[in-house]
Amino acid sequence: MIFNSIDFLLFFPTIYAIYLFSNRKAQNIFLLVASYFFYGYWDYRYLSLLFISTVVDYIASLGIERNSENVFKKKLYLTLSILCNLGILGFFKYYNFFISSAADALSVLGLHTNPVLLKFALPLGISFYTFQTMSYSIDVYRGQLKPTKNFLDFALFVSFFPQLVAGPIERATRLLPQVLEDRKITMAMLKQGGFLVLLGFFKKIYVADNLSYIIDPVFVAESPSGFQILTATYAFMFQIYCDFSGYSDIARGISKFMGFELMLNFRQPILSVNIIEVWKSWHISLTSWLRDYLYIPLGGNKVSEFRQHINNIIIFFASGLWHGAAWTYIFWGVYNGILTSLHKIIHPYIPVLPGDNIKVVYVFKTTVKIVFTASLFGFSGMFFRCQNLEQIFHFLSNIVFAFGSFDGDMMVKFVRLVLVLLLIEIHQYANKDEFSIFKLHTSLRVAIYFVVFYSIIILGNFNKNEFIYFVF
Repeated sequence: MIFNSIDFLLFFPTIYAIYLFSNRKAQNIFLLVASYFFYGYWDYRYLSLLFISTVVDYIASLGIERNSENVFKKKLYLTLSILCNLGILGFFKYYNFFISSAADALSVLGLHTNPVLLKFALPLGISFYTFQTMSYSIDVYRGQLKPTKNFLDFALFVSFFPQLVAGPIERATRLLPQVLEDRKITMAMLKQGGFLVLLGFFKKIYVADNLSYIIDPVFVAESPSGFQILTATYAFMFQIYCDFSGYSDIARGISKFMGFELMLNFRQPILSVNIIEVWKSWHISLTSWLRDYLYIPLGGNKVSEFRQHINNIIIFFASGLWHGAAWTYIFWGVYNGILTSLHKIIHPYIPVLPGDNIKVVYVFKTTVKIVFTASLFGFSGMFFRCQNLEQIFHFLSNIVFAFGSFDGDMMVKFVRLVLVLLLIEIHQYANKDEFSIFKLHTSLRVAIYFVVFYSIIILGNFNKNEFIYFVF
C-alpha cells in the first residue's frame, strides 16, 4: 500500500477514526495491527521477515541488559542482532549481486561458472527496518537506552506504518518514548501535519512524477545528446529529492495527526552552499546512522587526517551499497565520498572574499555557491539513474563528444516543474523554518495553497504511483 493510492485514502481515515477514540494502550495495539496490515497488503509472505527481525532484537536487547556485567555474553547478544539483520538484508538484497560479481571476476580469469540466482521481489523497506531495529540493540549495548519489556510496544516501534517502508530511519531514543507515553495531538501539530502532507503530495505527484516525462526517455534512449543527458541528470536530482522527501513529508505529516513526531529527514539540501552541507541535509536519518554506527566506531575524527578520509570513503561506499546492489550505486557513493573529502582538504585554502556585509554581494556569492554545489552533487545522479556501468561511460562520452544543441522545450518543461518548489524551499531556507509559510499573510498563503492544490489535482501525474525509494 502506498500513500498516493485509493487504498490508502480509504485505509488512513478508517484507522484514524478508531485511533482517536481509543486509549494509549488500545491505540498501540491497533496501530501495530494496522501497520502489519499496511505492510502485508503488498505481500503478506514478507511479514515473517519483519517479525523475525523484531523478535531477534527484542530478545537480544533483553539479553544484553541481563548480562550487563558479562562482556562476552553482551557481545554475543549484540552479534546475534547484527548477524540476523545483516543476514536478512544481505541474503534478500545482495545475494544475486555478489554471486554475479564473483562469477564475472572468475570469468575474467578464464573460470566460467553457472551461478544460481534467486528470483524473488525485494521485500519493501528491508533496508530501513533492519537498520532501525539493529540500532536499537546497539544503543542498548552502549548503555544509551533501557530495553522495553513490552513486546507489543517494541513491535510497534519497528513497524510503525508511516515510516516503515521508506523511513525516516528512526532511533529508539526518539520514537520509542513516544510509543510508551501518552500522546497529545495539538492544533499546531494538525496544521503542520496538513501542510507536510500537502507539500509531500505536491513534490511527488506534480514535480517528481511529471519530471519522469523528461528523464525516462533520455535514460532509455540508445544515444541521447550530451545536453539531453545533463538536463535529464539534473532533473533527476530534483525528481529523487521530491520523490523521497515527499514520502518523508507525508510520513511525518500523518504521524503528527496521531501525536507522533518523526525526525526531519531533509533540510533543503538542493540549496546547500557546499557538499558537506548537502550531506548534513540529505537523507539525514541514514547519514547520521552511518556516522554514529560506522564512522565513529572506525575512529571518527580522532584518527589521522588520512584515516579520516579513508573512513569517509568507506561510509559513502556503504551508503551506495545500502541504496542498491549494483556497481552504479557504489560509483555514486564513492563519487560523493571523494567530493566530501576533497572539500575538507581544499576548503582551508580557499580565500574568503570580502563583501558579506553588503546584501547584494552576499546573495550573489551564496547563489554561486549553491549553483556550483548543486552542479557537483546533481551530476552524481547520472550514476544513480543509469542501468549499468556501460551506460555511464557511454553517457560521459556523449557529454564530451556529442553534446548536441540546446533543447529549449526540454529546459522550459524542467524549469516550470521545479519553479514553485524552489520558491517554497528558498523561503524555508531563508527563514530557517520548514513551516515558514505560516508566517506569510493569509491572502498570500491561500494563493500558495491554491497553486499547490491545482498543481496536484489538475496538473499532477497519477499514472506513476510507486515511490523510488521503495526499491531500497
